[in-house]
Amino acid sequence: MSVLNLLFYPLQTENEGTGLLCTYIIILGLIFLGLYVGLYVFNRYFADKSPKQHPCKYCGHIVNSVSECCHAPVREKFGGGKCMKCGKETRIICIKCKRSLH
Repeated sequence: MSVLNLLFYPLQTENEGTGLLCTYIIILGLIFLGLYVGLYVFNRYFADKSPKQHPCKYCGHIVNSVSECCHAPVREKFGGGKCMKCGKETRIICIKCKRSLH
């Protein structure tokens, strides 16, 4: 028996079309799993590095966000952020007018 027959032996049935369908479903599932893992790694390690800019509701400028405690750059999370200087959870404020961005 060839290697491919041994590899796909559990997928083969009496009908020729269903074994081929199972093979396509498994390959498509592996592609989606690879894309999901790639997107997770990108968001976790690469997308977090660049600073994000926000529109300020009060002064109207597009500004970088800073922490309320130290006025240092922040690592943003949902609903707030972590100060890069002191490491505490803090609110995100505008760098120009010092008002909350959220």
